[in-house]
Amino acid sequence: MDLAKMQPRTPCTMIAGLAMAARTADKARAANAGTLGQFKYNCSMDNKLFAFAGIDPSEYQSAVASTEDDHGAEALLLSKLVGKSDDDVAGYNRVILEWAANPNGGSC
Repeated sequence: MDLAKMQPRTPCTMIAGLAMAARTADKARAANAGTLGQFKYNCSMDNKLFAFAGIDPSEYQSAVASTEDDHGAEALLLSKLVGKSDDDVAGYNRVILEWAANPNGGSC
């Protein structure tokens, strides 16, 4: 994915029911390819995903690289969501989606 030529998916696009996961996967793919453009992998919003899921950036990057689609990221995230309640996930998603809706939230 060349983020110098296209945008990553929005924070609202989910993988494994988690907001920001698809956008972060796009940025991980671009980081692996050296084509991040103006975007940053492992930014503050990516770190919210990593913290909630209990993973580190290199672990997510490896999972993303393991498949051509989102299945690697999805498998990792689903394995890390074991034990988290629907309320926990909803609370995390609410924070991310509120940030995404804020025009002053920045681009990450």
